[in-house]
Order: sequence, then structure tokens, then C-alpha cells
Amino acid sequence: MFDLIVTDIIFVALLVAVIFVGISWFRSHRARRRLERLLDAKYKALSTIVTGRSMDDQLTEICALIESQIKGSFCTIMRVDRERCVLDAVAVRSLPKSFQDALQGFPLSKCAGACGPAAVTGAPVIVPDMRADERFDDYQALAAEHRLRACWSFPFFAANTGEVIGTFAVYFRRKRSPTGNERLLIERSRDLVSLMVEQNAARARRKRSEQHHRSLFTYNPDPVYTLSLDGHFLSMNAAGGMLIGLDEASLIGQHYEMVVSEDDRELTRKHFEAAKAGKPQSYEITIITASDEQRRIEVTNTPIYIDGKVTGVHGIVKDVTQQRENEKQLKLLERSVEASVNGVLICDASKPYFPIIYANPAFTDITGFTEEEVLGKPCNMIQGEETDPDTVAEIREALDNRREIRTVIRNYRKDGTPFWNELRISPVSGSSNEVTHFVGLQTDISERVERENALAYHATHDVLTGLPNRTALEQGLEKAMAATDNELDYQVYVLFIDLDGFKPINDSLGHGLGDEILVETANRLRAALPKAELLTRFGGDEFVAVVSHLDHREKVLGLVDQLLEQFHKPFVVEDFEVSLSATMGIADSGLPFHRPMELIQRADVAMYEAKHRGGGSCQWFSHAMDEGMQQQVEMRAYLHEAISLEQFELFYQPIINQSQEVVAVEALIRWNHPERGFISPAEFIPLAERSGQIIAISEWVLRQACQDRARLNELGIPTISVNFSPIQFYREDFIEKITAAVAAYSIEPGQIVVEITENVLMRDSDQVQQQLRQLQAIGFSIAIDDFGTGFASLSYLGSLPVDILKIDRSFVQHIDSNKRNAAIARGVLAMASELGIKTVAEGVETAAEYEYLLEHDCKLMQGFRFCRPQPINKLAEWMKTQKKVARKEPL
Repeated sequence: MFDLIVTDIIFVALLVAVIFVGISWFRSHRARRRLERLLDAKYKALSTIVTGRSMDDQLTEICALIESQIKGSFCTIMRVDRERCVLDAVAVRSLPKSFQDALQGFPLSKCAGACGPAAVTGAPVIVPDMRADERFDDYQALAAEHRLRACWSFPFFAANTGEVIGTFAVYFRRKRSPTGNERLLIERSRDLVSLMVEQNAARARRKRSEQHHRSLFTYNPDPVYTLSLDGHFLSMNAAGGMLIGLDEASLIGQHYEMVVSEDDRELTRKHFEAAKAGKPQSYEITIITASDEQRRIEVTNTPIYIDGKVTGVHGIVKDVTQQRENEKQLKLLERSVEASVNGVLICDASKPYFPIIYANPAFTDITGFTEEEVLGKPCNMIQGEETDPDTVAEIREALDNRREIRTVIRNYRKDGTPFWNELRISPVSGSSNEVTHFVGLQTDISERVERENALAYHATHDVLTGLPNRTALEQGLEKAMAATDNELDYQVYVLFIDLDGFKPINDSLGHGLGDEILVETANRLRAALPKAELLTRFGGDEFVAVVSHLDHREKVLGLVDQLLEQFHKPFVVEDFEVSLSATMGIADSGLPFHRPMELIQRADVAMYEAKHRGGGSCQWFSHAMDEGMQQQVEMRAYLHEAISLEQFELFYQPIINQSQEVVAVEALIRWNHPERGFISPAEFIPLAERSGQIIAISEWVLRQACQDRARLNELGIPTISVNFSPIQFYREDFIEKITAAVAAYSIEPGQIVVEITENVLMRDSDQVQQQLRQLQAIGFSIAIDDFGTGFASLSYLGSLPVDILKIDRSFVQHIDSNKRNAAIARGVLAMASELGIKTVAEGVETAAEYEYLLEHDCKLMQGFRFCRPQPINKLAEWMKTQKKVARKEPL
């Protein structure tokens, strides 16, 4: 029995031992498995760090570590976003994505679950039952959705600052608090998370730094390179390759001297050696590109230190080729500005009043101010009291609007003397297209302005009397008309004043004394005329006054009487006392008219009417006179049309010698009007003389005569006499146009005779003599037409370059019976013979006149007795009827 009991006891003891051993083995095996899993999880977590996997993968592995060691746990990791003051879930392993999304933007608050206060306080927050914690009131639905009950949140910190950078949270689906080992595991895993975050941040910083430095190298717009200690290229960015013209692969391994010009290699070597010695260098050299182009560069070399030793040389290059060219140009421009004869000012556009920051020497020469005296002063410092305010305002407006302006302004020198300044101001823009400066170019044009003023004065004033001339008369008349347009009580009155008998006095006393009389006449009229009224010299001995400030006709007549009284007193010139009277025509704006100048024409017509009535008086223009003036106006219009359409025709009248041989012809113009037929020259030539249309007519006559010369030469007629108007001699381009016609038609000497009347000599005989000699030099002969009918002095014949005298027909008529005409004709023939001048008797109509002229040895004649003027075709037919052949020698 005892044995049986002992056996049972032993069996039980053995069974207990076996059970105890089994339990111990199970516990040991389970611990070993847990340790293996822990080591495996830690290995995986650490491998993510070593292999450089993403931050999300690393944190997820930490979550896996916790979940593998704490049964029933769900791990999440959240990061603090300081800018938004929230937490964002960055790693959630086992819970669904919807839970992770719900945690994004989690409030950073002591009242927000467990993670919020853990992040705010920096202490772990253990919530065994979320349902019983008011901090989870806003998140009960989320917890219920995912069947979560407990939450442990541990903050983790930045290693260097100790600042909370996130939370490590573990969730359970049942109420639970951490054990000591679990807490220790979580805290150690939290530290591992901090390490991961810190290493990831450091890796990101290193990556950014590397990218930053790589960008500085790769994307630098300037060439950047590195050299080995023996001077070979180790690297070269794209900008350097573009500068040299080679890619990086072609440059790597090449020595730097391959691109350095030979002249700069020694200099480059010295700086390279200094950089190798640890001293940064800056210098400038010339390189040769792959296309053999020379480029000027600035080089900065710095030593590359690794572990305290220089292992290479870093280089930065700036291409300054264009800059150096610009500097040369700028230097040239600076020298040019300094040497310029124009004043140059540069002003600061960014400051009030635009102060002067530069003035060249020419500005000093013009104004007298030195550069030191003007620097910092406003740009308007040389303006003065008489500077035009409108011009100043115009300049100010241009400066305010930053635009260029050109103007002429009256400025003042340092000594106070004024000068005319031709000013050009130009804005200068900076790199941002904002105007930074103004450049003013100044030219002293005082002499030019004075000349222009003088020219303008002479253009509107009579040189002799100083009175306004015709041009000023037209302007003044239009101004007066405009001023009285709205004045019902005022009209404009035009007084046309002509001296009676002035020409004989002028001829007898000489032009010098005649001019003095005209000057005195102007002075007397000006003194008698109110200052507000305009007095002008119309031409010759004619004056015109424009009266616009008198409101009654009677007052005008009173003024006219005062003007005529000025001629009651004799004119005393040197030792001569001359009495003159004047005749005056008056026209007013009361009668309808089209143009203001019509008033002058009407006053002129009224003046001639007064002369017809005896002179020395005045005559008011009336409608009765208007009809004749209208005819003249119409005739002028017809004449203008005739000139445009060349309605003229030349007739030719032969000039014969004593043997009745044709030696020349005189060209006589005829106007063949399409409706009125041939119009007599006596009707339209005087009008053309007054209107100035005679210039165009005379030029046409010369051209047509030159064109007909060849045909006349075929007929055996070597010479053509052409009449020139006295007005042509007053034109500056007179000789120039004649010379051009001679060249255009190949006129030879002796083929053209210029016929002028004595009236040509009435004005500026010295100039006329010079022009006549120029005509002779061209190859023309000079003939005085209608000799004896003008006022020319016989003394002219001794000095004038005259070849032919044409005795006027009035002295030829009835020469055989009229003793007076015969005496004059014989006298002219004898005088001309003594002077060696040929004579032509005009208007020979009868055989008796012809015989008388032959008897008294008149060499040349023309007139109806031989042939009437006729067109060239009929002249050719007439020539065929002549028994004698014409002479070939010129007249």
C-alpha cells in the first residue's frame, strides 16, 4: 500500500515536473519568439534608414514594430505643422485610410483627444477609455466607426532643439493601460522615430545644399569651371562651353592654356599659382574661342579646400568684351561731349527741379558759369525776366511727361546778357525703362536769330523808308478786317497814295535825291497818321494806308486832308527845293467784296480816277468804277488760263537793210483767245506787267523764239529780236534762267537780240548795266526799243552796253514832211553813228519815209512798208516771194 502511495506520489511529482518544465519551455519559447519578432521589426525599421527608403516607409515600419509587440494595438504617427497649428497623420499601418484622412489637420490643442494635448504639453497622454474622457467628445463617432476604445499618445522631439515635432499614438479596441515594458517599448520606438525624422531632415538639407551648389554651377549664366592642381579642366558648365565654343566633354582634361591668348599666358599662370597657394585671385585676360574670336574676360579664382588642403582651383568668368567696347565708346563719347561746341547739361530726373549733375566746357563758354557753379542747381537757372513764359511752360510740360522737346528760348549768361538758345532736351531711361536723367543740348544761335529777324524784317519792310511793304500790307489788312468783323460802327478804309510828277524829278535830280524825297514823304505821312493805323510803301512812289480805328466817314476825310497837307510844304534836298503833290484813292469795306486785297485794288482804281480829274486830290471808290476793275479781274483770270494752256503765238516781222535784204526778225506775241480771237498786246501786256504775269509770258516768248530759231535759220534769217520786260530785270534768277535757255537750245552768239525799253533804266541802273553785260557775255546783242519815248538820260548811252537803237515809230511817221520828227531822227542817227551803235527805224510805212531814211544813211528798217508781222509759216511763204536772198550774217 505504502509502495503504491509512494508510486503515486512519485508519478504526481513527475507529472508536476513535466508540467512545470513544459510551462517553462512554453514561456521561454514565447519570449524567444517575441524577441525574435522584436529584433526582426527593429531590423526592418533600421534597414529602412540604412537603405534610404522614404520617410513614410520608415515610419510605417515603426508602426509595424509596435503592433507586432503589443497585441491588439493599432499604431499611428502624426507630425506637427507649426504654420497651420495642426497635426497631420503621416503613418497609419493597420487602420483604414479613411481613419488616416480623418486625422489630417488635427487641432493642436489640450482639448483635442490624446495627441493634441501630448503635442502641446510634451508629455505622454494615456486614455484607457476614450468614451469616458471629455477630450474625445468631438471624436466619439470616429472612434465608434473604427471600434476604438483606448488611446496612448507619446510626443516625440527634435534631437537638436527638444521641440515637439509629432506624436506616437497607439489605439486599442478595449479599455487598456500600458504595462511598464509596453511603455518602455513605445518610448524607445518614439526615440527611434525622432532619429528617423532628424536623419531625414538632415538628408533633405544635404540634398538641397547639393542641389543648390549644383544649380549655382550648372545654371549659372556666367562660365564656371574647376581646375586640377596641374591646370587641367575637371568640370565646365554650359555657359563656359558656349563662351569657348566647345562642349564640356571636349574641354575636360584639357589645359587652361588652350584658350588663353599667348600674350596673357604668363599673367594667367602667376594668378593660377597664387590660387593654388590659397590666395583668391581676380584678373582680366583675353581668350581665343574655337572660332578664333577674341573675347575679353574677368576671371575670379578661389582655392578648393578638402580636409584643410588645396585640391584644386575654382574659377568664375565674366565676359566683359561688350562692356569694354562700351567703355571705349563711352570714353570716346565723353571726349566728344567735352570737345563739342554745343553746351551739354545732364540733369537728375528723379529729384525735384531736376538738378544739374554735369556740364561740359562748351556750356561754360556759352553761359560763363563754371561747372562747379551749376552742379546741383535747378536746370532752369539760366532763365530770366524776358524768357518767354509760354516756352517755359512747354518745356515744363515735356519734362513732366518725360518726353523729348526741341525749342528756342531766350536765356541769360552769368553776366546778365541774354542769348538765344536752341535747346533740345532728351529723356534717358535706365534698365527698367524708367527715365533717370535728362540730357540738354544747347546751341547759342543769337547771331542766326538776329539774321533771321533782320531777314524777317526786310521781308516785311521796305529797305529805303523802313515802312512795312506789300507783304505786311496784306497781313495787316487781313488782321484789320478780322478785328472789325464784329464792330458795327467801324469799317476798314484803304488809302492809296501816289506822288504826282515824281518820275521826272527823280530822273532830273538823280535817284539819290529821289530816294531822299521818298524817305521824307514816308516820315511826313507816318507823323500825320495815328499810330494805331498802318502805313506801307506799296512800291515806287506809291504808299498805302490801312485805317481801322475811325468810326465815321467824315473823320476819314479829315485824316485824308491832313495827309494831303503834308505835301503843301516843299521838300528841301541838299540845295534843291522840290514841290510835290499827291493823289489819293479811298476804298472802304462797306461795299461787298470777296477778298480783303480787293480793297487795295479799288483804292488803286479810285486813285487813277482822281489823277484823271487833275491830281492833287482824293477820290472815293464807287460802284461806277467797279465795272472797269471787274473787267481787269476777268482779264487777269483769262490771262492766267492763257499762260497755262499756252494760247499764245509768235508773229515775226522782218528787219531789212538798205538793200531790202532780211537781216533779222522781231518776235511779237499774239494772244489767240478761243472765243475772242486775237487780242492785241496793247490790251493785255500792261495788265500782265501790273500783275506780274509778264514773267511767265516773257519766258514763254524766249523759249518759243529759241525753238523757232532752226526754222528761221533755214529761211536764211540769222537773228531774232526778243522783247524783254523791265520786271524781268528785277528778278534774282533772271540771268540764271536766260543762261539755262541758251544751253537748252544751243543758242550761239549773235542769234538773239534782247530788246528793252528805256524804262528798264529807271531803277538801279548799276544793276541793270551789270545784267546787260552778263547778257552780252552769253552772246546776246542789246537793243534799246522805242528810243526817245522814255525818260532815260542820253548820258546812259556812253556807259550802257548797247549795240542797237530802235527809233520809235512816232519819230518816223511823216519824217519826210514833219521837220520836228526829221530833226530828232537825224540827231539819233548821227549820235548813234558817232557812238558806233546800229540803228533800226521802226514803223516805216510809206515809200517817202523809206527814201528819206535811205538818204540819211539809216542802215536798218522795219515796218508795214516791207512786211506785216505774221506767223512763221506765212513768213516762210513771204520769203519765197523775195527776189533777194537774205543775209547770213547776224544783225
